[in-house]
Amino acid sequence: MEPAQEGLDLSRTLVAEEILRVRAEGWSGVLALRQGQIAKGLYVVDGEIAFAASTMEEDRLGACLHRAGLITESQFRSTMRESEATGQPFGHAAVDLGYVRPEDLAAAVRAQVERIVLSVLRWTSGSLVREPMERPLPAELVVRVDTPRLLLLGVRQFSDTERLARALGGPERRVRRVSPAPFDYEDVEVSAAERAVMALSTRSVLIGEVLSLPHGYSELVRASYALLVGGLIEEAPARAPSPAAPPSTPAPPSPPTTPEEAERAARALLERGFRQRAVDLLEQTLERHPGAHGPRRLLALTLARGGGFQPAVEKLFVDSLEREPEDVEMRYALASYYRRSGLAARATQQLKLVLSSDSGHAGAWRDLGELEAGASRRRG
Repeated sequence: MEPAQEGLDLSRTLVAEEILRVRAEGWSGVLALRQGQIAKGLYVVDGEIAFAASTMEEDRLGACLHRAGLITESQFRSTMRESEATGQPFGHAAVDLGYVRPEDLAAAVRAQVERIVLSVLRWTSGSLVREPMERPLPAELVVRVDTPRLLLLGVRQFSDTERLARALGGPERRVRRVSPAPFDYEDVEVSAAERAVMALSTRSVLIGEVLSLPHGYSELVRASYALLVGGLIEEAPARAPSPAAPPSTPAPPSPPTTPEEAERAARALLERGFRQRAVDLLEQTLERHPGAHGPRRLLALTLARGGGFQPAVEKLFVDSLEREPEDVEMRYALASYYRRSGLAARATQQLKLVLSSDSGHAGAWRDLGELEAGASRRRG
């Protein structure tokens, strides 16, 4: 008798990461997952999810058919009796009894498999064991599901953003958009944070830059990781210095003469990855033009991407907002800066000011809820 395999601890391992591993390996078998008394299995053929099963009644095919309105309660009971009497699978019995059309059954089975896969992608605890099998199920039972799409949808609902942040890697990791996309991304509801990440990653971009976008930190982490495991963005190679134009010597063809020209030149430098050169240019511009709003705004946003709280950066934000108090996104960026710096009270105050100007600002509502929920837990 072979010893039982030691399972992966799902409080440390993400189910999504293990699915990505078996896809990369082209592995076949069953991923056996357990959480307390609940057991679920993902059947994998050549790296692709081909079926799923569960011990939970609500995950069973009969429950899925009833929930979809394809069979009534009495038909459900009749089908159960027929299945038990003949030994037929529940779905086949429902078709033979004339309750369900074969095409409706196929759609229901796919929905059942997707439901089970999405449920385990949300698990933050439990165990996972690989059970290798050359042919985990007959070919006629294989269900074709869109694994990248399911990974995206499942990770969107994963609750522990700290674990997702660790899985993303350090701020120096680079990502870029995948083209063509592995599935029709516009067919799923897209969040504002995901759209922002997709827009920024049209070029190779640092994770640190992605997480500095003017959206809630948790929202950006979840969006970035969901897009990564869903195959819509991928790891990009680190940039190598160009022999013709080494990073230490970039310069615009002629020095900018106006604040507007300086801001455009600084943005171009940032896009090429020359952050310090852009900061120097913006600081020099503000020395010559102390009242220039655009360069001050861009300098604040750029410096805020660095680590830790800096009073000088806060002053840039405050001065910019004094000149343009209706700049909602700048105020939201200040709130995000406070939050990343651990200054919850200041972040909360700024978020409330954002919402007083824009009551429909989804990112501000999300961040405010997370901050207040965290404060309630600490008080409790």
